[in-house]
Amino acid sequence: MKLQHRLRATTAAGSLAALAVVALLSGCGSDTPGSGGNVTVTVTPTVTAKVPSASKTSSAPKTPTSDVKGRNYDFGVVTKTGEVDGVSYIELDRWTWKKLDDGKLAKDGVPTGPFKGKVPYENQNAKLTYTIPLADGARILYHHCIAADQPLQTKSVDAGDLKGLADRENTVLVQIDDKGAATTIQNIPGCPG
Repeated sequence: MKLQHRLRATTAAGSLAALAVVALLSGCGSDTPGSGGNVTVTVTPTVTAKVPSASKTSSAPKTPTSDVKGRNYDFGVVTKTGEVDGVSYIELDRWTWKKLDDGKLAKDGVPTGPFKGKVPYENQNAKLTYTIPLADGARILYHHCIAADQPLQTKSVDAGDLKGLADRENTVLVQIDDKGAATTIQNIPGCPG
């Protein structure tokens, strides 16, 4: 019996509270008293998310660092060139000079004269490339062989000119300083016939 009495009292109190809210809201939002107009409620959300700092979300390219520090020479094909923060660089697809150990190549380089007949090198891995920054004042030479009995045609070029050279002219020998930067780059030309 006490339980029923409490439930009725609670239900009655809840009903009275609901009626009071309805009565209060029916008077809101109208210029005319007692008109019972519609109520409009505007909610402005507050955004609390923090904007990440520029240093953490920056997608700016990093200054190129050498992948070949410790070598005196490297050999291969230039696949990409560029400049970041005033530092020019090349990406080198390293090739193998046939019958020459890579340790010896890294120490002494390869012959820079023109070759005749079959190419003396091969590409054993086209997936890896190596970043090599260019030292200030790096000398870049392009050699072209018209015929084996004629002198080479040689001219100074920009690093970008080494990309996309024709077969038998597209490999380069890179001389590297103790910081891992290229000081001299020159292609190894093949003579026709």
